[in-house]
Amino acid sequence: MLELLKEKCVKYQKHFSELLEIGCKIVDISDGGEAVMLTEDPKRNFCAHCRYDKKDELTTHLYGCHEARRWNGKYIYYCPLGLTFIAASISNERGELTAGVVLGPIVMGDLQDTLYDLPVPEMSWAVSQLSVFSTQKVQHIQEIFVGVMAHISDSEQQKIQNLLYDQEKALKDIYVAKDYYKDSAADDLGQNADTLLKFEKNLRMTVINGEKSKALDSINEVLAHIYVYSNFDLAAIKARLLELLVILSRATIEAGANPKDTFRLSEDFISQIEQYSDVDQLAFWISDIVRRFVVQAFDLAQIKHSDVVFKITNHIKKNCAEKLSLDLLAREVYLSKSYLSSIFKQETGMSLTEYITKVRVEKSKRLLTEENISLSAIASQCGFKDQSYFTKVFKKETGKSPKKFRNNASD
Repeated sequence: MLELLKEKCVKYQKHFSELLEIGCKIVDISDGGEAVMLTEDPKRNFCAHCRYDKKDELTTHLYGCHEARRWNGKYIYYCPLGLTFIAASISNERGELTAGVVLGPIVMGDLQDTLYDLPVPEMSWAVSQLSVFSTQKVQHIQEIFVGVMAHISDSEQQKIQNLLYDQEKALKDIYVAKDYYKDSAADDLGQNADTLLKFEKNLRMTVINGEKSKALDSINEVLAHIYVYSNFDLAAIKARLLELLVILSRATIEAGANPKDTFRLSEDFISQIEQYSDVDQLAFWISDIVRRFVVQAFDLAQIKHSDVVFKITNHIKKNCAEKLSLDLLAREVYLSKSYLSSIFKQETGMSLTEYITKVRVEKSKRLLTEENISLSAIASQCGFKDQSYFTKVFKKETGKSPKKFRNNASD
């Protein structure tokens, strides 16, 4: 991040922190792709004292910044404690994520609900000292926050400069590409196709091998060859671009990108490309969308899934009385069943089945001590198929039968 931009971020970091009485962090991503978090006001640095030791603070907020980059510069997400953060992304003149500013933590909604669900109960006092805002107010804060960050980073001007730069470079690459084909006759089309395939293969291999700078540098070169090979015919260009999309989709997934995110980009690409009826307009747009595919392979692959795991755990808590299958939970977050199982185990240290059982037993404990209702009714409200199964699971988890647990609690 440029020093002048960094100074502006630090300036407004202090303003937002003091105005809202919440923390504000700057995540700086260097040219090498390594991220660092700039020091914030110690009195607002709640995360430095967090006792949830299974998470990396930088990774969590890097996730928020990358998601903000994908969602028009803004994103609201949750940390492993269930606290709310707002991220604003800052892109460089090439449209790549260069930094992000993160506002939070915030308690969004009811404080008691947040305290009740804390995975680290000993942090209850610290969490109760945080600012509490309604969902609507968090949305208002987000809009103002992101608007300020977009203004100080001059994102619109950077976007224009990026497009002009791409257009100029594309023209140069097209002239170079023409030299490959200018002397070719109609019977040399097979050789021309081999030349185009060679450039596409090189791009694919740089993505798979993690050579980010080479991949980004070769994008316009490949696009230029597609245009020249297609003789600037719009229908032919679109066909070649869709083929390139398939190649890049597979390469980014192979490099470690999230399949769900990749397929979503593919769908956006296909729907948008059909809107163009002019070769020049298509050329003006295509470089950025292809670049997004390449950047995803290197940047999004490093992100953890704290937010996904929080959404799943929150869904389980709210719906533990219902039938909860792995297939249903995977659909909630648009992931495959095997992938969700893997990241959930990695992030929480337990399987989804173990977590569901834990939530149901904890809820049954509350009902046993707080409500004068039958064991069969408790079993039903906690998602157990019958009282017998409820008793069996409860005794296995607690070492006591539900009846004995209730009697001991009333003594």
